[in-house]
Amino acid sequence: MNKDNKNKVIVLGVPITLYTPEGGIAHIESLIAKERSNLVVLANAYTLNLAYEDEDYKKILQNASLVLRDGAGASWAIKRQGINPGHNFVGTDFIPDFCKATQDKGYKFYLLGDEKGVAEKAGEKLKQKIPSIKIVGYHHGFFDEKESDKIIAGINKVEPEILLVGMGNPRQEKWALANLDKLEVSVIIGVGALFKYLSGEVKRAPKWMLKHNMEWVFRLVTEPKRLWKRYIIGNPKFIWRVLREK
Repeated sequence: MNKDNKNKVIVLGVPITLYTPEGGIAHIESLIAKERSNLVVLANAYTLNLAYEDEDYKKILQNASLVLRDGAGASWAIKRQGINPGHNFVGTDFIPDFCKATQDKGYKFYLLGDEKGVAEKAGEKLKQKIPSIKIVGYHHGFFDEKESDKIIAGINKVEPEILLVGMGNPRQEKWALANLDKLEVSVIIGVGALFKYLSGEVKRAPKWMLKHNMEWVFRLVTEPKRLWKRYIIGNPKFIWRVLREK
């Protein structure tokens, strides 16, 4: 059994690898060194609920190159197994941390997702924090599937090592898998609403709420129409499913 298998825990059928921040960064860097494209997933309670309800989506997560733990719900589920859940790889923090930690490596990033102009704004914020970061392209996520080949050709042309896809679960992972053989990138990371947060389009919770794993409460209060099903219905479902799991 290799080290990665020792660090893995299964939650609702999905294998999650537990790491320190440094371990997660090192694992992604090892994927960059590989020739084929690798899918990295940041899995929270919502992601795991979707996988529970969608067998095809679950298979995508089960076969991803790396699944990291994101959020308090997944942490609780892992603690129930008597295991330390490790670092919380919430994308809004982890992606900037990864960019900063690897800024001397010269990795090139491409930002795909969200509404027109949002990824560009997010990229500018990243450049302000990390002037040496190399962002080689952007494209919004509201495109017809018939446009995928053209978008992929544009991505491949600028040769990024890392493609950040912010199109929400499960679309971002399903799109990545469907086009994995066409994308000439080393690592594809599904980042959800990351671009909205980085750009300032959506505000993050206060630090005290982040510290106490209450960001979901802040999100629910600020975006109730969009997120009420995810949290008011989804959280109890997740708890019940985990409690039923042997």
